[in-house]
Amino acid sequence: MMNNNKSEYLDTLAKFIASFKSKKLDENLLKHAAITVADTYGTAFSGIKTKAFKTAFENTDLLFGKGAFEVWGTEKKLSLLGSVFYNSLSISSTDFDDGHRKAVGHPASAVTAIAISMGLEKKLKITEVLKSVVLGYEIATRFSLARKPENINSYSSGRWAAFGAAATAAYILEFDREQIINALSNAFVLSPHMLGGSSDVSTGAMSKEGVAWAVQSGLQSAILAKSGFSGPFLFIEESDEFDPLKLTDGLGDSFFISSNYFKPYACCRWLHPAINACSNLVVENNINIEEIVKIKVSTFSRIKDLISEKYPTNVIMAQFHLPYALSVMMLYNQCIPEYFNDDYLKNAEIRNLINKMEIISNDKYDNIFPSKLASSIEIDTASQKYFKEKLSAPWDFGDHPSMDDLQRKFNLQTNEFKHIPWDWFFNF
Repeated sequence: MMNNNKSEYLDTLAKFIASFKSKKLDENLLKHAAITVADTYGTAFSGIKTKAFKTAFENTDLLFGKGAFEVWGTEKKLSLLGSVFYNSLSISSTDFDDGHRKAVGHPASAVTAIAISMGLEKKLKITEVLKSVVLGYEIATRFSLARKPENINSYSSGRWAAFGAAATAAYILEFDREQIINALSNAFVLSPHMLGGSSDVSTGAMSKEGVAWAVQSGLQSAILAKSGFSGPFLFIEESDEFDPLKLTDGLGDSFFISSNYFKPYACCRWLHPAINACSNLVVENNINIEEIVKIKVSTFSRIKDLISEKYPTNVIMAQFHLPYALSVMMLYNQCIPEYFNDDYLKNAEIRNLINKMEIISNDKYDNIFPSKLASSIEIDTASQKYFKEKLSAPWDFGDHPSMDDLQRKFNLQTNEFKHIPWDWFFNF
């Protein structure tokens, strides 16, 4: 049993999670949650094609053993922990999944695998699956948002994703307040620490943002808490990592999942305004790629910092490499996961376009980052100059894509595999 020396803020969160079963969510919120879950699930089918997933997947039996839970897009069935780990790894491997600006990361990747896998096993109605996602998304985002800026050493989603994973599992397993407190407490202490800076990008680290490991830790923390495994429940007050008021301010008044963003391009979202501007410029002016002499990109300095080599030397680096992503978009009129693999990294046409690019840091754009992700593109041909500026990424909150857009994205990734149909997510 927990002693009387309790955490006021963690207790508030635990009571909110425990009471969420009785909370009725409106249809618009559920529909948006369904769109988010479907989009996130779809990205897993691109993820299983990545070198990172295939390498990790060689060790399924040794690490997790056989079980009843599917690894999406494969014939394998593993333990719950193994299924959730690999499904989360596939979701997060391509940088094609949703995100939230307040979280500075990807909350849906933290909760979708647990919600679907456990929901199907327990034969829950889709409404309950979606509610578990709304809740886990909220908790994950709040823990990321509540971090004190001066103490943040990494913006990787793995640093806070375990909180969302634990909350989603706690909802599905119908935890009481004390079990939730223990689940969140251990999720904190067992979360991946993650590196600061851009070392994970420059080295091509397959662990990337550590999402799969965080989800694994969150699920373990929840399962153990169900049996009474206690955690350091004063971590909010004692760690100096969080502003506790941000954890509970306005809790339940609205939900962060409603203001998420989606991704039309399979790369770091910071690159999306520049890619969108470049694509529009080429299409609107019918620019012949072979006639381009120079491409000048003006953007905020953090993008330039991510370009450690002229040509990306690994797939992870390519996902954060603006010249590479721009070249892919200009040559193939799409920037989807299939172009971020080893076969394309040494492509002569891509490298030829990269050779024509100049990336320039812009003080004006630095001053409005991160509230705006501004970039401008100037394309020079032998006869004319073309210019376009974008101050935000496409498919952001306030400019969400249509259902048709997202269903096309879903079909593009899932069509060659056995998969849960799109309509299943909306059957409520």
